[in-house]
Amino acid sequence: ITAMETREAPPAHLLVKIESFSLLGTCGIDEYETREFVAEDYKWRLIIYFNGKNCEYVSVSLAMADTSSLPANWEVNVVFNIFLYNQISGNYLSSPGRTRCFLETKSEWGISKFISKKIPSDPTNGYLVNENIVFVAEVFVVKKDAVIECVSLNNINIHYKHDFKISDFSKLNE
Repeated sequence: ITAMETREAPPAHLLVKIESFSLLGTCGIDEYETREFVAEDYKWRLIIYFNGKNCEYVSVSLAMADTSSLPANWEVNVVFNIFLYNQISGNYLSSPGRTRCFLETKSEWGISKFISKKIPSDPTNGYLVNENIVFVAEVFVVKKDAVIECVSLNNINIHYKHDFKISDFSKLNE
């Protein structure tokens, strides 16, 4: 089960408001796939599984939407967060950021137990207000522009050895 955090700052990339949330199950709608959104020059979709892998949870996934223009054997490293908006407090309930490698063979990553269905269904929690619920996504691409530094000690001859004794310095002022 995902450990959740709360934050006040609004997420950056996608906000999805779903109206008549409780009717989804009665209408047989098990998932919703958002339209494409752009984050850091890539196209993405958020997929919300209302019955998840386990009917007690809502699952969410982030998927790359258009990979046809990417070169063969492409790889995109991403840190992404999925949020649930608290319409009463104005805060965002968040899964901790996940770092994943999206590949030609694996272009979707998700959280199978994003949130228990009991949490949004309780009106005092503020996530489901007037049958409306808001999911939010944030995606950051990890660029391979790392600064590389190397420290090397060459030709060092140590001809002696020191033993150090650690003393209790609190007694120095006495």
